[in-house]
Amino acid sequence: MTSTTPALDRRAALKARHREAILDAADALIRERGNSRFSVDELAERADVARRTVFNHFASLDDIVVTTCTRLLTGTAEQFRVLTGETLIIEGSRATLLPDLVAGISRIDLPSVISYLAGVLHDEGADGRSHAVMNDVFTRTTEQLSREMAARSAPAHQLEVEILVGSLMHGVSVIARHWVERTGGTVDADSRALWAELLDRLVTTLRSGHGTHP
Repeated sequence: MTSTTPALDRRAALKARHREAILDAADALIRERGNSRFSVDELAERADVARRTVFNHFASLDDIVVTTCTRLLTGTAEQFRVLTGETLIIEGSRATLLPDLVAGISRIDLPSVISYLAGVLHDEGADGRSHAVMNDVFTRTTEQLSREMAARSAPAHQLEVEILVGSLMHGVSVIARHWVERTGGTVDADSRALWAELLDRLVTTLRSGHGTHP
């Protein structure tokens, strides 16, 4: 038993490295091409693994693309957690909650993230990429984030935090769609200015809906 443990550990470590290499390769190809149009052979070559290794880890190219996007959204959510970690309401008033959340999300490079996702979804009709699946990934990430942030707040405010974080993130997905429609997903000074404008409109709408009373 003891003699086989190191071998098992090495195999597990190799398997984990191969999985990360495949996802890293998919991420690199998406960023280079601005879309998810690549073959299994191209992916395997970029990841420096055999074609069969790709399918040992993932059921299909769609599975790889969705997992890559989920990893990106998880990283973005983690940024949001960190940026709001010091300011999230604990014992204060509701008046500070929305500004604190907006301050956190404003410091994340969301246009680049959305541009990336837009590239993945661009050819949905042509190659079967499912917009519904991607929306589901975003929804699940948002739900998890809102629950986690609510758990960090004062008990009396947990429900409000969960609702407000969920509303803010859903609103981000809405303005993201408008941003992509108007910019084509291009990230430059003008599109960043448009994103700031859309985010400001979202915040104004949330503020009028939720009020600012203590």
